Amino acid sequence: MSVHSVFLDIDGTLISGDSSGPFNDDIAGIEKAWKKGTKFFLCTGRSLIQIPKTLENVVWKDGVVAAGGAHVILAGKNIYHNWIPVPLLCEVAGLLLAKNKKCGFRGDKYSYAVNQSGNRLHITSASDFAGKYADAKVSMLTVDHSIGNEERAFLEKHFDIYPQIPHLDCFIKGEGKAKGMNLILDTLGLEKKYSIAIGDSSNDMDIIQCAGTGIAVGNACEELKEKASWISAPVGEGAVVKALEYLGLC
Repeated sequence: MSVHSVFLDIDGTLISGDSSGPFNDDIAGIEKAWKKGTKFFLCTGRSLIQIPKTLENVVWKDGVVAAGGAHVILAGKNIYHNWIPVPLLCEVAGLLLAKNKKCGFRGDKYSYAVNQSGNRLHITSASDFAGKYADAKVSMLTVDHSIGNEERAFLEKHFDIYPQIPHLDCFIKGEGKAKGMNLILDTLGLEKKYSIAIGDSSNDMDIIQCAGTGIAVGNACEELKEKASWISAPVGEGAVVKALEYLGLC
């Protein structure tokens, strides 16, 4: 019997821009399909520490592709990670401190902040990641849109940058959601032709094109819709459950 696998983006797909969700009808559809044998994986640009508590212990979550592919978890265990190297963390921190720009360093257990308030560990020196936070495991950055040309040019040497609201998501070069998806498929022996990706933004492009079936939600960017096999309803209006119904999974 063929086993379907669904790779779900979070922001703009399971959760709306105002942080509403996940929505009851989507979760009901996911649970129904999961009980019938479909496997579900969160596939997100968020680092592990950023995944909403509402999705932390759900029974249907078979694994996670986090930080845009830089961190992959199956059955609660890391099967792949590519932490940002300490020297690079120090360089980024030093540059953004000098330019007085905001940046979040997102990891598996903690978030670190440059020029940001809130419940984070604060970076006040370029050497903090080599000293008091030397054990930090950072998988991606969120950087303020106001960075200048010098900061952007430096970041673009090392990271793939995706504009979001209200920040820029920065993922270390060489990683990608599709890389994480393929690793899960290979590890579990699942066939790619039965894989499904559901997303909304440009950082979902690789999984939409790589999966057996790529579905864009109704609020997705136009470039993603152009590459998708099918377009579902917008987030909050049955985006996920209608996709599962269309595929006959629930």
